Amino acid sequence: MSETKGLRLVAYEARRVAQTYRTFANWPALLADMGGARVGRGAEELTFVTRSGLRVTCPNVPGARLPLYEQYADDCYDIDWLLGSSRDAPVHVIDIGAHVGAFAINLAASRPAVRIECYEPSPQSAKYLRRNVDQNRLSDRVTVHECALAAESGSALLDDNSSASVHNGLLCADGRLVDGNDALGSRGTVTVATSTFDQAVRAARGPIDVVKMDCEGGEYSLVYASSLASWASVQRVVMEYHPVAGESWAALRAWLGQAGLTVVRHESNAPSLGTAWLSRTGEERRAGGG
Repeated sequence: MSETKGLRLVAYEARRVAQTYRTFANWPALLADMGGARVGRGAEELTFVTRSGLRVTCPNVPGARLPLYEQYADDCYDIDWLLGSSRDAPVHVIDIGAHVGAFAINLAASRPAVRIECYEPSPQSAKYLRRNVDQNRLSDRVTVHECALAAESGSALLDDNSSASVHNGLLCADGRLVDGNDALGSRGTVTVATSTFDQAVRAARGPIDVVKMDCEGGEYSLVYASSLASWASVQRVVMEYHPVAGESWAALRAWLGQAGLTVVRHESNAPSLGTAWLSRTGEERRAGGG
């Protein structure tokens, strides 16, 4: 490891330690178990207890812990902006790639009138998702759908990193990850159910106001297979996009523009990889790149 990379790693870990202290009430136990995991002595799973009392359990591995810091320490999707200024207005959300529920639980707990449809295909992640919804007593407003949203309904192979990793994603027909970087058979796979965005909208209990999307490259085929009509009620979107052979963020942005959704903020640190916030109304524009 180069000296520069080593310094960056030290800075990153120092930041995470500080965030653990500021964000989670049970920070001493968390730091002890995360440190112990490096030498094979930490607990197999962790329950993160936020300062507001939310409890989110996940495996004690980096790929499962990461979203909890992104949501509770970094507020990476800007929840207040997603939900709008009225704290009493009902908001119906589709969460595509719900993982263990860090985003959905944070969102539901922040406003009493929020209802969320969570779509998560990984069996292990979905197990933790249900558990976290139940232990926060949100099952009346957060519904778990153990399936992937994709271009077609049926089934597909999921690249399974195990331990409820946030990096799980659907495979292409040739067995590669959607970005084409992993060779056939280089990872474990599991067959999962798939549905379409149009079907998810029809199955929802009322119009959809907000869409959050983080599906490791599946966003392109999912969106392009949907109808413009299914997006008609959607007011705000936050989505991550990933490198996919033959696809581009510019084309996806243009398609969503046809659906009446305009990019109001865009963050990207690498080609074909970034996060975008989109809105239907110009008054909600935010400062940021395009």
